[in-house]
Amino acid sequence: MTVLTPTANVLPRGFSTTYVRLDIRRVLRNRRAMIFTLVMPTLMYVVFGAAQHYGDDKIGSANTSAYVMIHMAIYGAILATATNGASVALEQQAGWTRTLRLTPLSSGSYVLTKVLVALTIAAMPVILLSIVGAASGAEAPTGDWVAAVLLGWLGSAVFAAFGLAVGSALKAEAAMQVLGGALTLLAFAGNVFVPMSGHMLTFAQFTPMYGVNALATYPITGGATVHGDHVSLLIIIANVVVWAAIMVAAAMYFFRRGTERQ
Repeated sequence: MTVLTPTANVLPRGFSTTYVRLDIRRVLRNRRAMIFTLVMPTLMYVVFGAAQHYGDDKIGSANTSAYVMIHMAIYGAILATATNGASVALEQQAGWTRTLRLTPLSSGSYVLTKVLVALTIAAMPVILLSIVGAASGAEAPTGDWVAAVLLGWLGSAVFAAFGLAVGSALKAEAAMQVLGGALTLLAFAGNVFVPMSGHMLTFAQFTPMYGVNALATYPITGGATVHGDHVSLLIIIANVVVWAAIMVAAAMYFFRRGTERQ
């Protein structure tokens, strides 16, 4: 006879919802991070999407406003997960992780907490942009809209590893500045801010942010671009998988090296 174990036993030792709530509050108190995560993508959508004359033009099953809205929402989600990933490394450098070892919180619970916090914070720009988009003329079939934001939200988790790698490789005072600049450059290179075509689009397909962004917009565009090109779903998925593996490997390497230095 099969015996069902309580749900609580499934969770790692020492897991605490209180710690999750406290960590979310800590992140929310970082006003600079919140501005970059919430305000900047929203303003970019308003300026380059809702306020433009081409906002009502069709792209796949959506209008251009919805297309730009999804791009900006994914960028905000990536900022959130990458920043949260970097904070793990900074906590390690500050000795906070050593302090946590004195509590019942296991390493598995710590990782699970950070994952939940990252996904919670990443959901905020996605929800905010969806609300602003719906109120400012963004249009897409409900199913396509929901699928797009969900894929982008989940895909943004890949960049938590990127943040962890940057935070582990650099000193605390430099990590966040470098991270913000790097993500902005990757967004330009990855077809997030400016629609690309031809050789530039081919180049973009090899960059880290392209896959997550293209996967998010695929339910709406079916792989079609603003300029009439078409990108295979296999290429998009391959981009996400390969860069996820690279980022996770880099995060593990730099995090372990940082631990050894301590």
